[in-house]
Amino acid sequence: MSVKLNDAIFYYNKNMGFGENLHNELVYQDIQIKELAARTGIKKSTLDKYLSGKKSQPNVENAVKIADTLGVTVEYLVKGEETSSDNKTILTTESRVFINQYNQLSNYDKQTIKELTQSFLKRSNQ
Repeated sequence: MSVKLNDAIFYYNKNMGFGENLHNELVYQDIQIKELAARTGIKKSTLDKYLSGKKSQPNVENAVKIADTLGVTVEYLVKGEETSSDNKTILTTESRVFINQYNQLSNYDKQTIKELTQSFLKRSNQ
C-alpha cells in the first residue's frame, strides 16, 4: 500500500525491509541520498544499494550511522516501528504518514476526525 503526501510516496506494509523504511524516512524528512551520504560518510552507491534491495541490510556500523543521522533507531529502520522498553509500539511509518496528513487539515476537519475516532472507539468498546 502507498500513501501520497505532498507529492511524495510513502510505502508501508508489515513486511517492509530496511530499504523501504529508509526510503520512507528520507521522504518524510525531505533528505536526498547525496545529503545522507555526505552526513554519514557512507558512499552514495552503497546507500543506493540499500534502497534498491540489492544489498538489503547494512552492516551494524552503517546502520547506526544512518539511524543517528536521521534521528531514528536502527530498530525503526529495520522493522518500520519502534518499541518502548515495555515492548509497546511507539510509532509506525503508517502512523507518521497519518499524523503528517492530519496536521495539514483545517481545524474543522481535525475536529471531525476526532469525533469520528471517538465514535469508533465507543462502538468497539461495546
